Amino acid sequence: MIELGRFHIDLEMRTLRKDGEPVHLGSRAFDILAVVASAGGRLVTKDELMNAVWPNTIVEENNIQVHLSALRKILGADRDLILTVPGRGYQLVRRSNRSAPGQSFAPAPAACPLPPPKTHLVGRQAAVRQIRAMLAHAHVLTLVGAGGIGKTSLAIEAARHAAADFVEVCFVELAALTAHGGVLAAIAEGCGLAAADAAPGVAPGVAQMAAALAQKRRLLVLDNAEHLVDEVAEVVEALVAECASLRVLVTSREPLRIMPEAIFRVDPLDVPQPDSSDAEILQQSAVNLFLLRANSLQRKVGAERAELRLVGEICRRLDGIPLAIELAAARVVALGVEGVYQRLDDRMAILAGGYRTALPRHQTLRATFDWSFALLDAGAQSLFRRIAVFGGLFTFEAMCAVVCDASLTVASAINGISELLAKSLVNVEFDGPVARYRLSESTRAYALEKLQAEGERQDLAARHARYLACCLQARPARTAAGAASSTDSSAADHAAVFQHSLDDACSALDWAFSAEGDVRLGVELASNLAGALLDAGMIAECCARTGQAVDALDKLPAASVAAVSEMRVRAALASALPYIHGAVGRSAELWRDVLALALACGDEAFHARALWGLWNTMMSGGNIHESMKYAKRFQQFAQAQAQENPWQQILADQLVAISLHCLGRHGEARQALLDVRQRIVSLDGKAQRVGSFAVDPLVYCNGTLARIAWLEGNVGEALALVDQLVSLVRPHTMEPSLTHVLGAAAVPLALLSGDLSGGAAYLEIMRSQTALHRSEVWLDYCDCLSAYRDILDGHAQRALPVLAQALDALIARGFRRLITLFIVAYAEALVTAGQIHEARSRLNEALAFCESNGELIFLPEIWRVLGLAAHAEARAQAYAGNASNARRSDASACFAKAIELSRTQGARMWELRASMALAALLRDEGRTEAELELLERIALCFDAASGSADVDALFETIATLRSRSGKPLRRAAFDNLPPLDTRAALAAPASAG
Repeated sequence: MIELGRFHIDLEMRTLRKDGEPVHLGSRAFDILAVVASAGGRLVTKDELMNAVWPNTIVEENNIQVHLSALRKILGADRDLILTVPGRGYQLVRRSNRSAPGQSFAPAPAACPLPPPKTHLVGRQAAVRQIRAMLAHAHVLTLVGAGGIGKTSLAIEAARHAAADFVEVCFVELAALTAHGGVLAAIAEGCGLAAADAAPGVAPGVAQMAAALAQKRRLLVLDNAEHLVDEVAEVVEALVAECASLRVLVTSREPLRIMPEAIFRVDPLDVPQPDSSDAEILQQSAVNLFLLRANSLQRKVGAERAELRLVGEICRRLDGIPLAIELAAARVVALGVEGVYQRLDDRMAILAGGYRTALPRHQTLRATFDWSFALLDAGAQSLFRRIAVFGGLFTFEAMCAVVCDASLTVASAINGISELLAKSLVNVEFDGPVARYRLSESTRAYALEKLQAEGERQDLAARHARYLACCLQARPARTAAGAASSTDSSAADHAAVFQHSLDDACSALDWAFSAEGDVRLGVELASNLAGALLDAGMIAECCARTGQAVDALDKLPAASVAAVSEMRVRAALASALPYIHGAVGRSAELWRDVLALALACGDEAFHARALWGLWNTMMSGGNIHESMKYAKRFQQFAQAQAQENPWQQILADQLVAISLHCLGRHGEARQALLDVRQRIVSLDGKAQRVGSFAVDPLVYCNGTLARIAWLEGNVGEALALVDQLVSLVRPHTMEPSLTHVLGAAAVPLALLSGDLSGGAAYLEIMRSQTALHRSEVWLDYCDCLSAYRDILDGHAQRALPVLAQALDALIARGFRRLITLFIVAYAEALVTAGQIHEARSRLNEALAFCESNGELIFLPEIWRVLGLAAHAEARAQAYAGNASNARRSDASACFAKAIELSRTQGARMWELRASMALAALLRDEGRTEAELELLERIALCFDAASGSADVDALFETIATLRSRSGKPLRRAAFDNLPPLDTRAALAAPASAG
């Protein structure tokens, strides 16, 4: 039985009596009365009441209000027996506890205890320990952070852990206070203190309060102080000045800024980095919170790897903000993890449905920001809206350049950014003395809504795009000669600005090419951004952004934008396409457009770039005849400007030399390239290179020289050049130079030489780089190299399907640069596997292409493997007892053709391979003397210690033949002999042996 003055509550019989007479009361109203009365004066939170009266049932919070109204009507004059504490819960006021006359203070309802936690606190253990330690020394400790960061939950948990250090912990919720002057009254009520002679709800003076609080060592928790920060600061400073034993823990979106205050910045939860492993994702506190909340609502989330990675991305895009993460997790029931991820761009709409008993501003993400936005003055609100155009970091100078105008002055911006920082709406980072600001992704989404609602978005987006275009245009160009010196502070500053402005530039481009944007402004911005992206090795991003611009240009009338802007975007896209998608045909079209524009407006720099681009594109497509045509045109163009720009003359001569090499004229090419290399070294650092070239000319030069050295049989020289070649790649202009070095020289030359482990090491780095830069064509090329290595290592069965698919993909893209080597390797493996018809089909197709387009460098190898196919058929016919002379004759002719072409080109390594194949045919015919003579003559061209697998095989074969015949090898005997007439030797009759 519980007595309440004239009222008696019988919990067992579930009856309420007034002056002994039963009072009719509904069951829910009685339950509410019973719960509040049984608490013995303790505050009953809304959560507790909901759980007790409506267990396992989802109902609206206003159900409490409905039944409380009915209950208070029955209580009549005693209706104030049940006290509503705004925003927190309900409390029973006993009549017998009223203060006696003459007392300064009398016990009021019991002090408000800490509310129970709604969920387990995740990822804050270290913060709780630190806060408890700080409370031992700080009289006032303010937990400061953005809305939804988890300040209240952290404060409650820290206070719970610190409770043992205090006689009493009192919790005061300030959010429901809407007018100034009520802070002291709320503290008095929260601490269970009231003036005996004061009207209800009226607080005593600060001195009286301090005296009363000094009786116990108390921890006072003041939650949500930001909207009354001035009054809270005044009251708290006065209380702690008079009461040394009092400790005050405050949560606020901005500091109190009083002398005794210490500040604890509440950081977001840890989020995984984009390249994190599954284990690393699971270690992040933001992910743990998401999974805890989501799995409490449905059976299992995050069990699959793909889903777990999406959870990590969601947490990262929500910036580790606990409220946003909990709201997102709650939506998983309806939308699934992928559905939540796909709708993050509309996060203000989907991030709702928080705990029913939470404060209104914590039930949706928008409400959280509404609360903060309402606390700003008009100038800060305007600044907050406008800085939403920045997608990444921005400086104060950039901010003013974009957002300031007659209505928002620089002075207003200074005050506004200070207020936004104080209220945790903007983050700041320091790069030395330079401050860089940033909005979290969720904050920016809200600010963009406000900007749109105010009708300012179009204007601000255009201002922002123009500003970025100017910044990028003023950026110092970085050419193949390298970036500006690190001692050049101006260049370093511009580079830093570019890195921090990239997100903004991409965001501005998205706007410019949208239905509401400005296409011409977008093209201008893209044209200035393109060079910076190429310099930074961001080839895939350059391809995407210039692709947007070119698509837009193609829909505009001619001459709609400045010719230089159009040439920039078309040239950048043409440069990037072969490395990303391998769209060689499209790249050639773009370069022809650039050349036509350059000729029309007399732009010599773009004239040179277009000729170089067309040469490079023809090389990528394997069209060597066309590459030579453009190399010669470039040479003529450069000769006319040799005095003004010696670099162009050097580059033109280099292009001619490389085309000569691909035409099989290796000796001429080597002499020209050695001359070019000497001129590059003499001019490097002394003259400014004009134009932007995809790969450093010195890299191109040495890479080709290394390949020629190998073909001429100088294997050691070739591998030494490769080592030097890799060291030429500059860290600041690594891509696409590094990928080109590895793919065109380092990996294939290592594999051709038999260094499979070295080739694999280079290949691993190359594959990592191509994946990093999303270069689809070079990824296919990596598959070719990997399969080639597997073939050489005896795993042809595994390699053949991979190589076939990669070759088909490259050919479909129009990319033929150096892939004939892989076609030959594929066909040779097919011959070994007995698939001779398919091998011959591939070889004949490659032969026709090479002869038609002038890629003669690999012709000896094609004829060699055609000979192997014929030889294999001859063996099969002989094994079956059929005549095989015709096939042997075909094989002999193919090998002779391969040797003849090799000698014409000076390609000793191709001659060696063809000679070894011919030797095997002679061996089958029993012509061991002719075989030995053939091999000993070619052996004169090589050093046995060269380290090449082909050369090793040559000398091992000779040693075996000599040991059988008992004749020692006498190299000097052949020193003055003319080259063996291969056709005559083949015509000689076979020996009986």
